[in-house]
Amino acid sequence: MPQKNLAFSLIFLLLYSCLVFAKSDKIPDSPAQIPFKPLDWKVPRGEPYRAVLSNGLIIYIAEDNILPLVSISGYIKYGNLNDPKGKEGLCTVLAALLRTGGTLKYQSDSLDALLDLYAVHAKISAGETQFQFSFSCLAEYLDLCLDVIHQMLFQPAFEDKKVKKSVDLFVEEVYHRFENPGPILHAAYEKAMYGGVSSRMPTVESLRAITRNDLVQLHQKIFKTENMLCAASGRFSRDSMAKRLSAVFPKSQGAPPDSLFPAVRVHPIQKMLFVNKVITQSYVKLGLPFLQRPNPDYYAVSVLNMVLGGESFTSRLGARIRSDEGLTYSIYSNAESNYFYPGTFYVEFHTKSESTCRAIALSLAEVQRIKTDGITQDELEHAKKILIDGFPSMFRSPEDIVENYSLNEYFKRPSDHFATYPHKIEALTLQNIRDVAQKYLDPSAFTYTIVGDTSVIFKSDTISGFSLRKLKPSRFIEPDSIPALP
Repeated sequence: MPQKNLAFSLIFLLLYSCLVFAKSDKIPDSPAQIPFKPLDWKVPRGEPYRAVLSNGLIIYIAEDNILPLVSISGYIKYGNLNDPKGKEGLCTVLAALLRTGGTLKYQSDSLDALLDLYAVHAKISAGETQFQFSFSCLAEYLDLCLDVIHQMLFQPAFEDKKVKKSVDLFVEEVYHRFENPGPILHAAYEKAMYGGVSSRMPTVESLRAITRNDLVQLHQKIFKTENMLCAASGRFSRDSMAKRLSAVFPKSQGAPPDSLFPAVRVHPIQKMLFVNKVITQSYVKLGLPFLQRPNPDYYAVSVLNMVLGGESFTSRLGARIRSDEGLTYSIYSNAESNYFYPGTFYVEFHTKSESTCRAIALSLAEVQRIKTDGITQDELEHAKKILIDGFPSMFRSPEDIVENYSLNEYFKRPSDHFATYPHKIEALTLQNIRDVAQKYLDPSAFTYTIVGDTSVIFKSDTISGFSLRKLKPSRFIEPDSIPALP
């Protein structure tokens, strides 16, 4: 029976396809040419969801009764950039222990069992420029979930045994973090492009230096209602949720400081940073200084990036280095969207050690070509379509809406940012793209970060007029030396 049902289904689909295209002149050559009715969709505004609770908490709230679920998430204005010198990793350890270190009401083991029993999801993490938390549960267990949120965020116990265990786990990660070339490239690139505070890394010594008192003091300093932005969605009454959250989060003590993060700038010291690792492929990242958002140039650069390498297989880099030359499986470019310090524009790929220089030379040629000749009208329209057509997927549910708008406010973007985004992309011209290409793309200014086998790569050092040996100043190190770089 299953085989017969499958056969009937295939026959039905074939007949249906014939009927669909019977009225057209021919079957489209590709799925992209299949006609669809225009999507009648508008960007949802954030104002109807925004609320300032009686305790001063800023939150975006959305009722959603489709499923019996509730989600609560938020951002805390602090991050790894703020780790004290000599105690790098403090924010990461704090985030882990807020989840695993127990609370004044619940011992750690009991809390784990409680979350498992009632299927309450709880996650707290620390990034460079924010702490982030997310909780979700069945609507019938909302009161329990809110109690857990209050305990984890504002009543942590930092049990001694858990502090030791957490530090031990992160130390173990340090011992193994450079076993694979991907993490090595990422860490080395940060060192090559920034140096200074933004590229500091946890070490065994810095993690061992963290004490329970450090965790208590940092928690008291930053986990305050005025330092948070939240989002809540799910099966509940908006007014009821507002009252409950007013009781969960302490009363605000005033406005947070305008800037909580140290100054960071892109400041490459070496022209090339080469990390020697005996592997059969090389991992390469070419970086340029870029802008800090908000900046009106970002919209044009995002289109430029889409054409150059942002769209993977069909981009210029993908077509030339991957499809035409067969030198890599994956190559892409990225224009970083950073709001708290300047980002970088980079090209990243991996290739056989013997083809490293050729792949770099071809990549530089494509960067120069797009800078000199610009892009075509077809490329412009295609890139616009990708960026604009993908926009509705950001707002598929009430949860998406409130989470996106809470992050939007965290970045201090205007409330109409999402509403104006498609129009700003659509208004771009070929001249706009040419202008930003001239302003930001300079093949001679790239900083080179490479992970690979020097003995093999430098055998094919010079090709198409490009030579790694001519890149000065350059530095050659082993993976374990990356954290000690200035």
